[in-house]
Amino acid sequence: MEARRLMQLITGAALAAAIQGQALAQQVPLADPIPGPIPASPVQVGLETVMTGLVSPVAGAVAPGDRTHLYVADQAGQVWRVPIANREDGDDDDNAANRQPELFLDVSNLLVPLGLGPGKYDERGLLGIAFHPQFKFNGLFYTFTSQPVKGAADFSTMPAGAAPNCQSVVTEWRVQRPGRRNSPVDPASARELLRIDKPQFNHNGGALAFGPDQMLYVALGDGGGADDEGVGHAPEGNAQSLAPGNVLGKILRIDPLGRNAANGRYGIPSDNPFVGKPGADEIFAYGFRNPFRMSFDGGGRLIAGDVGQNMIEEVDVVTAGANYGWHVKEGTFLFDGAGLNAPGFVYTDSPGLPAGLTDPIAQYDHTDAAGQPAARTAVIGGFVYRGHQLRQLRGQYVFGDYSGGGGGHLFVLGRNNQVQNLVAANRDPLGLAVLGFARDDRDELYLLASSTGTLLGKTGVVMKLVRAPR
Repeated sequence: MEARRLMQLITGAALAAAIQGQALAQQVPLADPIPGPIPASPVQVGLETVMTGLVSPVAGAVAPGDRTHLYVADQAGQVWRVPIANREDGDDDDNAANRQPELFLDVSNLLVPLGLGPGKYDERGLLGIAFHPQFKFNGLFYTFTSQPVKGAADFSTMPAGAAPNCQSVVTEWRVQRPGRRNSPVDPASARELLRIDKPQFNHNGGALAFGPDQMLYVALGDGGGADDEGVGHAPEGNAQSLAPGNVLGKILRIDPLGRNAANGRYGIPSDNPFVGKPGADEIFAYGFRNPFRMSFDGGGRLIAGDVGQNMIEEVDVVTAGANYGWHVKEGTFLFDGAGLNAPGFVYTDSPGLPAGLTDPIAQYDHTDAAGQPAARTAVIGGFVYRGHQLRQLRGQYVFGDYSGGGGGHLFVLGRNNQVQNLVAANRDPLGLAVLGFARDDRDELYLLASSTGTLLGKTGVVMKLVRAPR
């Protein structure tokens, strides 16, 4: 433990020196950090509509023991139980299509008022859902929501006298009859696990995922604004700070069935990497800007898509205690925050340096080969495909880019983790903003998207990745 703390101090000093060096130098922004277009994958898929009429579907999950439904979280505050085909259980596509989605949970009354400006853009709302691995027996599941300020938070970076924009809340729920088919949620079962002050409305993270260790992983953005600077942000940036109470820009790991946390509502796993460091017991990894979506692959790896600032989007394999670089770096590139009154930028590629930072396994930028904007704006993490309908896709990580206003992209990681365009043969161009992905009980994948990319209208859809039509 002491050796690890010494290493953390040495690494912190090195990073501080790197940041100071950036501030002293006159850096030149890179207009096209990764020259060349993103190539096409040799694999093509089709998209089959499963559900329409949603506002902004951002997350999906399966409930252990329920093989015939996907549970889809709509950012506006609803969780829908969506019927899906499962031939092994005697269902077929026609029967699944004839069953209607059911409202499973509505938390809209708990949320902050959503929708900014006439376009109704917002990054707050119902952002995550996860079912406990023992759901079939204990009936427990969890949500991540953006709620109005309600008393003192468990974690806060706000200075005295400054009010947060909202609070991020992880809540536990229970169905009325665990183990019974289609049991309704007990609304009185809501139990708040933790509440976190959010300085600004954006960069909320919000992904929830249970690992093979049956621990709950919680993704949190750096607090919002830009460049991890300003009110509610540590001098070194929230993502780089391990100060007491600063869990922003981190991925947390907790035991929802335990009770040894400071607030007595959840457990701290004894093998968390920063156990014993005041206020950092929950932290699993840090140095993130906005890990909006994350998932575990079949081998137990945690993979996150971390949204970039102005230029670089990245995919990370997340390991215990690792520092993923923001805002010292964006992807493998060094980053200059440029101060509060100017946008930050990347200025040189620096894979492996400064020491102590973990680079992404894949990245892409916002420009085409000629340095022109490519309408790519935010990576949306997905899943490694382990299903059986798309054999050529097996073992590849499927993800996407938000690209609001209908310009979204589907991607896969090909050989050597090369980012490749995944073309939907029956919908090219995609014509949708990519909001999330989901994986069913048979490891088949679903796209969550909308036409507007905002909370405007009900253009949200759930679409299954299927074989490309001949």
